[in-house]
Amino acid sequence: MRRSLLALAFAAALGGCAEPEVERPNVVFIVCDTLRADRTSTYGHFRPTTPNLDALAARGTVFERAFAMSSWTLPSMSMLMTGEVKSLADPSILPDHVHMAESFLDAGYDTAAVVANPILNGRLGYNRGIESFEIDRAEQMSWTADEVLGKGLRWIDGRAGGERPFFLWLHPVDPHHPYEPLDPRGFEPDAEEAVRDAARAALEAQRADHPGTMLADRLSDEDWETVQGIRRLYDSEVYQFDLALGHLVESLEARGLLESTVIVVTSDHGEGLMERPSLPDLKHPEDEAPDLYRRHGLMLHDEQVRIPLVLAGPGVPRGVRRSDWVQHIDVVPTLHGLCDLPVKRAQPGRAMFDSATAESAASGRAAIFAVCARSHSVTVDERWRLHLPKEFRRKKFGVQPELYDLEADPDERRPIDDPARIEALTALIREWEQAHAPVSLGGTLDQSTIDTLRSLGYGGEVERKNLPAEKAR
Repeated sequence: MRRSLLALAFAAALGGCAEPEVERPNVVFIVCDTLRADRTSTYGHFRPTTPNLDALAARGTVFERAFAMSSWTLPSMSMLMTGEVKSLADPSILPDHVHMAESFLDAGYDTAAVVANPILNGRLGYNRGIESFEIDRAEQMSWTADEVLGKGLRWIDGRAGGERPFFLWLHPVDPHHPYEPLDPRGFEPDAEEAVRDAARAALEAQRADHPGTMLADRLSDEDWETVQGIRRLYDSEVYQFDLALGHLVESLEARGLLESTVIVVTSDHGEGLMERPSLPDLKHPEDEAPDLYRRHGLMLHDEQVRIPLVLAGPGVPRGVRRSDWVQHIDVVPTLHGLCDLPVKRAQPGRAMFDSATAESAASGRAAIFAVCARSHSVTVDERWRLHLPKEFRRKKFGVQPELYDLEADPDERRPIDDPARIEALTALIREWEQAHAPVSLGGTLDQSTIDTLRSLGYGGEVERKNLPAEKAR
């Protein structure tokens, strides 16, 4: 064996063709549904919600300004899993878009997924390229993160032979509404007075701008106590996910797989935790009072689209925190680069560890776009953000574009009156919208999928063009 290795090394040194095959790393791709970045201790939350993610981050790279391209699961996951852009909140993976699992399968990987969100199903294309696809088919999401990640480990252990590398997509849903942690963490109450003051001021402004749309007259102490309880429950579910993450990392290490595995932890979108008024054209369910927005899918502010993105493993710099702005569409080319996968066609994202990308990061991102059923947004120069309502909202409800200076107002509380900038950014969105409109939709949603969405509390998040014709009329 020693002679063979020496001969191989000698041939390689002479420029011969007998080179060893590149050993590709495994990939564990974890998408924690509805996990907003700023409720993790990794991203500065005052509660210790993610000690295990903190530890993973210490041995990898944290992207501090990572953004989803939609604020609800289906269009966001479509762009994350394909690296392709859609300017319509279309729910399916389009026929001409390649699911990342298909690329791994073609490169000789074993592929599997354990998905706790029932809307990410095969009818919409989310199982493409996945040999073992296990999904929670309950009307209400029932699998905890511990179950999801545990099922993933059992799949790893049960692979025949195990000589091929693997790609495993794990999709827990613990921070998703309703917030019902198995063991409420019991985090100490915190008044979060700055959040309360900003919410109160925003409610007063909205009542003045849209009289007659708000239910509550004021944000009382009792109201805010309810809000605090909701926010603590959300944090407990984040902690519940983090415990499962810690067990997964320990289990990979015990199996001797940790050093040969790229681990990605991210989310499909964030969550509104009642720090911002509800939309003036939105019906207010009783459990949403006092008119503060909870859940996701109808807005594109930071709490809805800023998500965690942590990578660790072979090829990933250790102990690094990067402040350049990245998007979901950057994940596919990054994994292609880390795993030496062939690129079948040019994609709009960029490999985040490519040397050219690192050099260009300092100059900033030209524009960051996002879309949901009710609006588009664009952020330019990492500073100016415009929220542009869809035309039906402008005509029917009089909802106007809102421009924010994120440098002076990072929480997007004080819209700016700058008609020239609004006009320029509106034109930019229109250009992007036209350039990335789907050539053909993946099909309208069938009644079964619509029923599942409604059982999970969705409705207005669905783009009108994706509804059956009678619903659209």
